Amino acid sequence: MRPILASAMLVTSWSLLCHIGVRLIAKQAVAGELDPMQAVDWMEKQLSMFRWLGLPVIVLCLGGFGMGRVMDQIPVVADSMAVRSVLLLLPGLLLTAATWSAENYYGILVGYTTPGWRSHLRSTGQVVRAGIAWLILPVVMLMLVSDLVTYFAVDEDVAGWLLPVVMLVAVPLGLPRLIRFLLKTEPVSGRQADWIDGLLRAVGVGRTTVVRWNTGGTTFNAMVAGFVAPMRTLLISDRLLDELPEDQIAMVVLHEAAHTRRRHVPLRMLSILPAWASGVLVTRLAGQSDYAMAMGTVAGILLTILILRIVSYRTEFDADLQACRMAASLAGRIAQVPPSESAAAVSLGRALRRVTMDHPAGRKPTWLHPGLETRLELLRNRTSPPSNSSVAGTIANPAYR
Repeated sequence: MRPILASAMLVTSWSLLCHIGVRLIAKQAVAGELDPMQAVDWMEKQLSMFRWLGLPVIVLCLGGFGMGRVMDQIPVVADSMAVRSVLLLLPGLLLTAATWSAENYYGILVGYTTPGWRSHLRSTGQVVRAGIAWLILPVVMLMLVSDLVTYFAVDEDVAGWLLPVVMLVAVPLGLPRLIRFLLKTEPVSGRQADWIDGLLRAVGVGRTTVVRWNTGGTTFNAMVAGFVAPMRTLLISDRLLDELPEDQIAMVVLHEAAHTRRRHVPLRMLSILPAWASGVLVTRLAGQSDYAMAMGTVAGILLTILILRIVSYRTEFDADLQACRMAASLAGRIAQVPPSESAAAVSLGRALRRVTMDHPAGRKPTWLHPGLETRLELLRNRTSPPSNSSVAGTIANPAYR
């Protein structure tokens, strides 16, 4: 119990620090000692720092305290990959949720968010559900499938060939349905449905289910779940469909279509296999060491983050460029699609600015997503991005504002 208790105390203390930090800034903003915009900027920078510091905290919990090492000593956990994955991911999930909770807490203190613990939990839960739960739960479900195959298989040889078969079926067919179940969705209907369907078919991404992602008008987002037609699903949030003009909606749809045409989803999935293999290799090289499992887990997590960062940046840039080129190829064929590559770049740039207007933090680069100004610079030049992303932070052309 010591590693678990030590990890719980560290995560709790770290979460309290997040909330205390934003409370201090909020008090200065309410008292008029800080300009409101400056206070928000300080709050965002502080929470960004806490998110980065969360990485060594996770490593300390799993490796330093030995939480990863004791997994094999707990009867139920030792026999289940799903339960083990949940426990190993738990520190990171709680740390991330704490920063979102602190951000909402700041809103309550300065008066632009509904007060009350129920509202606070609901708002934080919505962000967790939209921001990370749809990524984590499918992985856990795949682990659960693996557990079931191992449990019901007649022997190890049967499990050895049955597990890959089940995974190959579950990933392309089951994950889109699971994500639609986790998120509140409904079919897009009427003229808008026909227009989006025609747009997808025109660029060769037909037989894709398009659904409206109901977020209560809180989220601008779109994503593709799955990569095999007809199980593939395009989710577009309610706010994006209701507030963006059609030329910008068209560019968002084409951006997601580019992800599909360029096989970015399976590419991202395959890219983490070397990281997982490295984690297994580190564990085996550690032999009978008490820290073997912890070392392998930490190595796998760190390599996964590094590889996903590289792949995510490159695929996002590529999708922006390909969307502009596809729009130019559709000139005059589909209504409301920008007629040229330059016009498409302007529309996509305006869409990117609009969807991040209410969330300034979304304009900044993260570990897994390029910053807004970098993408606008790329759209203006419409050339392959430099490998070192040196254009980050440049001033965007006024045409994209």
